[in-house]
Amino acid sequence: MEHRFQSILSLLILSITLLLTSHCSKQRDIILTQYESSLAKANLENRKLIVVFGADWCPDCKALDGIFADPETKTLLDSEFVVMKVDVGRFDKNLSLNEQLGNPIQNGIPSLVVISPKGEFITSTKGGEFSNASKMTKEQVLAYLYKL
Repeated sequence: MEHRFQSILSLLILSITLLLTSHCSKQRDIILTQYESSLAKANLENRKLIVVFGADWCPDCKALDGIFADPETKTLLDSEFVVMKVDVGRFDKNLSLNEQLGNPIQNGIPSLVVISPKGEFITSTKGGEFSNASKMTKEQVLAYLYKL
């Protein structure tokens, strides 16, 4: 009886592990597909791609969203960039793209990675430059964007 219980328990654990691995793999495929589509759009429209890593619980991410929605900032973004937002959850989601782009979230979110229309790396805020976005002004964000 004890052997049967151990066998059932082992099968249950294996099933759960396979299910979770499958879900993570699908999530990874979705975000990488979105990234490839965003790169293609940036190339087609000859605009740079900004990948913004953030989360809905993050006050600095919400502050940066507000600055990006400002009419002056939005005009610049719409003319010069393709913006792709990536939800990192509690630093447990979409980490495959984070790793692919050099771990820009290592010093906090929001974090930006900028890619040329040809798919070449331009810059990353892996030093945490925007991790205090709630204290930043629109002018500071615009100054950063104009330098790109």
